Amino acid sequence: MERIRKAYIYLVAIGSVQKRLLLASAKNIKEVFGFEVRISDVPVYYQKAYNPSRGQFLASLILERIKGVELPKALKVVGITDVDIYEGELNFVFGLAELGGCCALVSTYRLWHKDERMFFERVFKEINHELGHTFGLLHCPTPGCVMNFSNSVLEVDRKSKDFCERCRTKLLDIYPL
Repeated sequence: MERIRKAYIYLVAIGSVQKRLLLASAKNIKEVFGFEVRISDVPVYYQKAYNPSRGQFLASLILERIKGVELPKALKVVGITDVDIYEGELNFVFGLAELGGCCALVSTYRLWHKDERMFFERVFKEINHELGHTFGLLHCPTPGCVMNFSNSVLEVDRKSKDFCERCRTKLLDIYPL
């Protein structure tokens, strides 16, 4: 009988991220993707990604730092940060991921809401979206699909935290859960 190697999705806090949010995010990932989740306490040094002229952090530099973190049996690694991030000429991004790769980054900075339930739901949607990219999924035109592109927090609120049928099928073809 072949031994099944267990792999994990890791969450890494970058900056001041609440433990409650990390634990709730781990539960969300387990429910949506079916993988066990571990929360890492390995520090990710991200200060060099700061751009003083913008007052923001360059997401791709933080993502490179995440890629450098070695975690046992890591299938995917998601960094969650509370700092404002941008990429290229964009004013901001909610997250960034390696398409078909192992690492993703999500910023809570522009997702905040005074209602904790709403705030957590927004973060879950962006984590699921960026993890979808790491599994090779592209943006989806289906309204409500978590892989639908979000250019504003209102667009994040309009979508589900789940994949549409087409994206779920692609995900299962890429990596059977």
